[in-house]
Amino acid sequence: MFTPGGIIALTTDFQADSFYVAEMKVAAHQIARDAMIVDVTHAIPPQDVKQASWTLLRALEAFPEGTVHVCVVDPGVGTQRKILAAIIHGQAVIGPDNGLFDVIASRYHVAAAIELNNEVYFGPRRSHTFHGRDIMVPVAAHLVRGIPLESLGDAVDPPSVPEEAKARIFAQRKGNEIHGQFIYADSFGNYVTNIFADDIPEDWDRWQLRIESDSFSADGIVSTYGEREPGTPVALMGSSGQLECAVVQGNAAQKYGIEAGNAVKIVRVNT
Repeated sequence: MFTPGGIIALTTDFQADSFYVAEMKVAAHQIARDAMIVDVTHAIPPQDVKQASWTLLRALEAFPEGTVHVCVVDPGVGTQRKILAAIIHGQAVIGPDNGLFDVIASRYHVAAAIELNNEVYFGPRRSHTFHGRDIMVPVAAHLVRGIPLESLGDAVDPPSVPEEAKARIFAQRKGNEIHGQFIYADSFGNYVTNIFADDIPEDWDRWQLRIESDSFSADGIVSTYGEREPGTPVALMGSSGQLECAVVQGNAAQKYGIEAGNAVKIVRVNT
């Protein structure tokens, strides 16, 4: 069902200068010395499960089959919330069952899920507040070494998202408009939205498009930043295939102060 490829990918809210990151890497190497450990990001805002869930989708689409992802954004660490290992898009994803799986489970089929409760595969240290180091990364390292998924705990129903919840996660078309939301700002200050390229019908290229929110607006969707003058607000499909709102040679996050969750829409205007 799952064949490990030797990569452990880490996504956390620990921040880049945190010693916690080094502790997790050491915990992994003590079990799987040959594993390649890749930092997806450690700059998720503290306890921001929603942004982490979208970042996890980007990572899942970027990494090859056989990757083991460990996502540690865990406000409920030490509580009764479950820690899961799920097979999605040919990769293993390990993280707390606190909403981290919502976006990827809505976009891709979840082939299997295990609740991590076989302590044989946990690390030697058992802190109540650092399950990333003591449970998630050791389990990831054992997976990389070839331990079968089903040995790690009990099978559970794969994470699933009700249709009404999916409607809140992804953009919706309403007549001649597509309604979405800003989900996070990247390191350049560009706002990433939940509107994907495949949300926009092909025949809309014959219409004028306008991207609007309470504070940001742009005419049309450009292919490159160079199509507009410096300082101009633009909308374009980013490398993730999601609509981004930006300022040419500027920082949209600093200029507009848009918060995650704020509404944005594409309006089709007949000209």
